[in-house]
Amino acid sequence: MSSLILPPIREVIELDDIDRLILRELQQDSRRSFTKIAQQVGVSTATVSERVRRLMSKGIICGYTTILNTTEMGMVTLIAKIKTKQGYSVEEVGSVIADMAECCCVHHVTGEFDLLVISKCAGYDKCGDIIEAIKRVDGVESVEAELVLKTLKEELKVQM
Repeated sequence: MSSLILPPIREVIELDDIDRLILRELQQDSRRSFTKIAQQVGVSTATVSERVRRLMSKGIICGYTTILNTTEMGMVTLIAKIKTKQGYSVEEVGSVIADMAECCCVHHVTGEFDLLVISKCAGYDKCGDIIEAIKRVDGVESVEAELVLKTLKEELKVQM
């Protein structure tokens, strides 16, 4: 029986209750002013500003974005499971795939496959183009792809 080797866990950044409350508020509406967040959390605007700046510098807050309902836009979600060839770096292959504009998420995973890639495609034909482009990446051994028929839940919020 082989043992599973997991990568080392990164240093855990300690968050206190105020950090968690601020993050929860930002996840609800990142356009909300620091003043309104401060009122909701019960701290000063300067405290919120300083905490957000610190959370950004630590890499906890990676940016602010608009979340699109891609299904309503007629886009198709493609899930590709990729095996890399022996002797190739999974992370290097994944990095090349991550540079493809349609790829939203690239995960190095355990199990039968090495990479799990989620892409958003402008129609089924584009999904085929993406699968073929992934197959041409140096170091890719095989690609197993699936199309999402219906999304039941998709969100970026993290329960705090």
